[in-house]
Amino acid sequence: MNDIDQFLREAVFYPCSDLDGLPVKRLATRFNRFFYADYSSSITRAAFDHECQNRGFRGYRNTSTADLDVQLVFQDSWDGVRQTYLRGRFRLPFEWVDPFVAGAHFQRTADYAEDHGPVQFQLIFARCEAITTLRCVFNKRSFPPRCVAYIRPGIGFGGNRPEFPGELERALRENAGGLPEFLLYDEMSSDPKYGDYLRLVENYEPIQQWGEFHGPGNVTLARLKQN
Repeated sequence: MNDIDQFLREAVFYPCSDLDGLPVKRLATRFNRFFYADYSSSITRAAFDHECQNRGFRGYRNTSTADLDVQLVFQDSWDGVRQTYLRGRFRLPFEWVDPFVAGAHFQRTADYAEDHGPVQFQLIFARCEAITTLRCVFNKRSFPPRCVAYIRPGIGFGGNRPEFPGELERALRENAGGLPEFLLYDEMSSDPKYGDYLRLVENYEPIQQWGEFHGPGNVTLARLKQN
């Protein structure tokens, strides 16, 4: 990850990601750089390493994981990032215990063909509140991630605040570089009757869909509509 700006310009940004592999599963044939952000207390630095090295991603092996400099990625110290979070006036507390940002590299194994996905891909994970991450990492640089994955952000019983979809859309629209070119979303994200509904979906035209029978229903990849 020598060129962090290039990584971010090409990245799939996944807010409220936990350690879910669905975006990699569905998008690895199109993208090979992923940025996950979640403040779950269960995702410690050791848990991230364990997940990469043991469960990982089908057809890939983890070749390396390493801590990344918060200044390099967020262009600020953790204390500065915390102040950005507090200025957002979010209702849910984020316990700033052991925040981290780490990178991992994955290599496709020899028993999987080219149509499975790229030869290799990279993933950055930040244990940090997602909208704060978006503002610090992408909006500060005035360019958006290439794609945003919006899948079951945990509104209501998942512990996330009901205002999250509107706050996420507002943060995405604040970016001087414009909106992401692509959006990956699930059924609940596109239906106004659900708390997960993201109005931004209306600005995108579906181009591909998959059925996730044991997960969030249909998952759709869409491209930003041209004016």
